[in-house]
Amino acid sequence: MSVTLSVRIADQLRSDIQGGAFSRDGRLPTERDLAARFDVARNTVRRAIENLRDEGLVVCHVGRGTFIARQDTFQTASLASTAPSLAKALSATVIADISPRDLIEARLMIEPAVAAAAAANATEGDIQKLLHAQAASAATEEMEEFEHHDAEIHKLLFAMAQNQVVILVDDMLASLRANADWLAAKRRAYSPALKARYVAQHADIIEAIRQRSPKAARAAMVVHLEEVRRVLLEL
Repeated sequence: MSVTLSVRIADQLRSDIQGGAFSRDGRLPTERDLAARFDVARNTVRRAIENLRDEGLVVCHVGRGTFIARQDTFQTASLASTAPSLAKALSATVIADISPRDLIEARLMIEPAVAAAAAANATEGDIQKLLHAQAASAATEEMEEFEHHDAEIHKLLFAMAQNQVVILVDDMLASLRANADWLAAKRRAYSPALKARYVAQHADIIEAIRQRSPKAARAAMVVHLEEVRRVLLEL
């Protein structure tokens, strides 16, 4: 019955959002207030909000609350509109000037924090997507297919950070990772043993996210990227 209630609550909140019922800053009432409004347990409200988040209607910011996603979209529209020009600039002359060392050092600065944010923000739906990509990466023996699922895992983590600027950074990093020199270095390094280590490291990151441990997720990402740096820069 709680599942039915959560769906009904999600439907009502969706209607409220579409009708402009919430505050001008787009903040939804707290879980406690919503639980009182609908006379249900807070975990039932939480499931309803997670449903809306999986639909992309709301975003949850730890310590700040739940907001209508449309508000974030309005506030970052100018940033989002710059994404094509940023990618174009990277694909032209900038990529040629960025070394693999610069790229991996940048990733070590950024992605541990992203993993920590993912552990704080991930919904059950997010975790299931991670597990699906992880299973696909473990099942393949083809380097290109493994790289596709590897990149998908990292992209999902950036999305879980729930920050449009961070997502733009991911787009730039993805452009750099698609560089021919970077891919050639990965092909030279690839082996079944290396793939197995990467799969195990991804599993540690995902488990930390499942345990809602930002500290463990950050540490697991550092271990993974240190391995990537060692492999690619010591060829």
